Amino acid sequence: MRPRAGLAALALAGLLLSPGPGPAADGDLTDLVGAYLKAGAEQAPGVVAARAYVEPTRPSAAATPQPDVSVVLLPYSAALEAELDAVKAGVRDSVDAYIRAATRIEAARVDYERALLAAGGGALVRSEITDAQGGARVGNVPAGEWLLLAWREGAHTAKRFKLRDQDAKRYPNVPSNVTYSLVTYWRMRVAVKPAETVEIAMSDRNSWMTAARHEAGSPVPARPPAGGKGSHKER
Repeated sequence: MRPRAGLAALALAGLLLSPGPGPAADGDLTDLVGAYLKAGAEQAPGVVAARAYVEPTRPSAAATPQPDVSVVLLPYSAALEAELDAVKAGVRDSVDAYIRAATRIEAARVDYERALLAAGGGALVRSEITDAQGGARVGNVPAGEWLLLAWREGAHTAKRFKLRDQDAKRYPNVPSNVTYSLVTYWRMRVAVKPAETVEIAMSDRNSWMTAARHEAGSPVPARPPAGGKGSHKER
């Protein structure tokens, strides 16, 4: 799905099973972490090779690499996947849901990473950034099921809004200008097998979702009372 900057501005104004650990029940992360660490110690590790690019507009043209895509590989969690699905499902419910989607995705990921760390699995959180050729290689990955979450920040955009007088009076704190960026996400469930390389393609056509990250906004300047410069009309 391609980013839709116009819609963002308007809203802001207002795999298969594999040997090794399986899906996390999330009841006891200690057991899950132990299974992944055991798989890493007893079997040859695998590799996840991700490539981010923009599809060519013409058949004869080459794809354009996408550098600076953040790639995080986490032990697969059904609970985390369900939480991410809920964010996407509700993104159109309201303006508030839309502008908070990126923050909610980040919070869900960070909370899970902290839970893994507390359970002794901090080493299982793997992160890379794609290079100038759009590639990111995550090595020494224990066999099992993983969740890949990747994202790329788009250009920063500033949008000014002119409110009608009656709207400005009713909503004095609505920003008159907003700065935001569009964040493109990829999310994939990945099965890693011992001593094998899994290749992941992340293009503009297979992204999981796009959300707007609100960065700044200036409030509408205060307006004088309706009676003129004073605080009330002279009788």
